Amino acid sequence: MVNEELRMKNEELRNAKRRGPGLALGLAFFILHSAFCVLNSTAAELTVDRHSLTLEDTLTITLSLDDPFYDAEVSALPLQNLRVDGQPSVATSFQWINGETSRQKIVRYVAHPLGAGEAVVGPLVLHGAGGRVETLPAIAVQVAADVSMELTDPAAIMQQLLASGRDPIFIIAEADRKSVYTGEEVVVTWTLYNATNIQQFAMTEQPRFDDFWAEELRVTEHAQQTRMGGVIVQSLPVRRVALFPLRSGTLQVPSMAASAAVMKHIRTANPFGEFEGTVVDVRRRSAPLVIEAKPLPPGPPVAIVGDVTLDCSAPSQSNGGPVAMDVVVKGRANLRAMTAPRFAKAIDGTQQIVEGRVTTDSSNGEAVMTRRWRYLLFPARSGFFVVPPLTLQVLTTTGERRELRCAERVVEVQRAVAEPPAPVEKKTFVAAVRRAWIPATVAALLVVALAIAAPRVQERMRVRREVGKILHSEHADIVAAAEEWLREREIDPAALLREPSDRGDAYRAFRSLADQRIEAGTDELRRRARDLVTAVSR
Repeated sequence: MVNEELRMKNEELRNAKRRGPGLALGLAFFILHSAFCVLNSTAAELTVDRHSLTLEDTLTITLSLDDPFYDAEVSALPLQNLRVDGQPSVATSFQWINGETSRQKIVRYVAHPLGAGEAVVGPLVLHGAGGRVETLPAIAVQVAADVSMELTDPAAIMQQLLASGRDPIFIIAEADRKSVYTGEEVVVTWTLYNATNIQQFAMTEQPRFDDFWAEELRVTEHAQQTRMGGVIVQSLPVRRVALFPLRSGTLQVPSMAASAAVMKHIRTANPFGEFEGTVVDVRRRSAPLVIEAKPLPPGPPVAIVGDVTLDCSAPSQSNGGPVAMDVVVKGRANLRAMTAPRFAKAIDGTQQIVEGRVTTDSSNGEAVMTRRWRYLLFPARSGFFVVPPLTLQVLTTTGERRELRCAERVVEVQRAVAEPPAPVEKKTFVAAVRRAWIPATVAALLVVALAIAAPRVQERMRVRREVGKILHSEHADIVAAAEEWLREREIDPAALLREPSDRGDAYRAFRSLADQRIEAGTDELRRRARDLVTAVSR
């Protein structure tokens, strides 16, 4: 019995000796592998779901933040040739294992490319707890041009989409003229062609008209149906703008991008399968347009370019006052930028020109402007007063210089009677006191009014200075100046553009006008900049 137990123990000892080297090697490999993983692991990671895409695709950017970068501030991603759509989605997790806790935050951005070529995400510098800093390297993405979106023929685009199995929906920009003189009107219309089941539609990227004066026009047409490529297509104009070239040369109207939520049916064995489907996001971009702006032919200067008319009412005088005459200019031209018509020769007296309203009629798909003035003429003497011819120099769309003229008029007038001079008061002590108490009272009231109004005046002066920084900075681009002004106040322009607040509304109103045109001295642009400064300062 004792001998048997001794034999079994000796056998176990020999087996342990045989297993010893293998266990030691396995343990050493496990320790080295764990150390390698720890040394090469990062607490933050920046990834993309694809490295090549087309202009109509979207890119999902994922930022993973572990301890100690869980609370790292990421105001905006550094992007090139990409723009983020809406707010990012955020997912967080918390784990507690054997008394140890760990946190993780995953932030996902959805972005779309701005043009063909290379797009870059990052690099991104993160500042974590304990002063730890980590730089996530940049990621390059290739954006391929969409051949179908470079076409301008609706039938050809529809054929390309159907042949490639893509959703038959697209946008086309069309201009009523391709070659005009500088300052002449061009009407551009963006039309949506759709043969799918759209749930939602939105214009996500509006073109900037840096080389044009832009006038928004109302779209009044309804959707129409036509057959194209063997399918029924619905066409609907979604935007119309009258453009006036500010310089000569080959000018480009940038493309407009739009997104749509399209319902796609799912084929199943279910007899009610025709009612089942999924919603997918589709992006489309119109092809850019090229406008040839010709310089004005040599000759005398003109006030306006376009086909316009000049009408003048009969001059009349009432109760010995000024002679009034209403002047109206109407036609397809940029009347907002023109100067008032002038008299062919000097009048026998003085004049004042009162600015009237400027209206735009777009019912026929073109911008027909009407601008009004009232001329007030003050005759130097009674009798027959000659109203000289009123002239306007224009350049027609055919390149012909023409002088529009209102005929000379003769009106019998009376010179306005001057008010008699006030009686001279005698220089007595009572009169001196009577004269002195009025200025003293006015001075006292002014002091009180200044004490009350001083804070308001200071605030207005501050707002005026801030508006001047935005509109008259060294930046040629007003939008860039406004974004720099916001960053100086630690406000992210991209976040403010989406912020549902009063200051967000003020910034969106300012951008909607600043993105279109416009010179810094425009009254409406100055008013919106003032609203932005006031809203941000609250």
